[in-house]
Amino acid sequence: MNRETAFWSIITAVALAALLILYAQDKGLFEDDNVQVDSTDSSMIPVVSTADTPDSLALDCVQHGEDLSRHDHVTLQIFIDDTPYAVESSTGVQTAVCNGNENNMHVIHTHDASGRLHIEVNEAGDVPLGVFFDIWGQHFNETGIFDYRVNSTHEMVMHVHASGESATVENRVTTFDDYLLQNGEVIEVHYRAKAN
Repeated sequence: MNRETAFWSIITAVALAALLILYAQDKGLFEDDNVQVDSTDSSMIPVVSTADTPDSLALDCVQHGEDLSRHDHVTLQIFIDDTPYAVESSTGVQTAVCNGNENNMHVIHTHDASGRLHIEVNEAGDVPLGVFFDIWGQHFNETGIFDYRVNSTHEMVMHVHASGESATVENRVTTFDDYLLQNGEVIEVHYRAKAN
């Protein structure tokens, strides 16, 4: 093989490799699972989860039957684009952190998919809503919920009210993950399209 043939063979191989790389990128084969594309402006936004750095209270465990300083209940309702999203049953029960028998569980946990959160702590103190999402392993704060993020078309809205009441402008809160849970409350979290 002469030099000219070798040269053009190398150029052809490099061009073919470049075309294959472009084709793979076009098909999404090199996309990072930790990046979300905002379709409104096509900018890349890192998907960072609040659950990646959990509150220390999310790592505490309690035993049923122990003398607890607090045993309260809160109802959590989640809506994604006006569609109810079920809170998973047994969240915070028999996890890698709080393992053992069925009585060993996190300080906030569920027993069914009704959205009823059980708040049980050994020592008196405030418990923020974000602790539950940390236990659940899900992102939650003013930037979004789960893999949904606030952007130019969508917003996060949260209401806290008594059972039997409805969400209103007066009971809207903006503390999200820092909101301190109180017995008997209903917490509504909405990820929804912004009003025009």
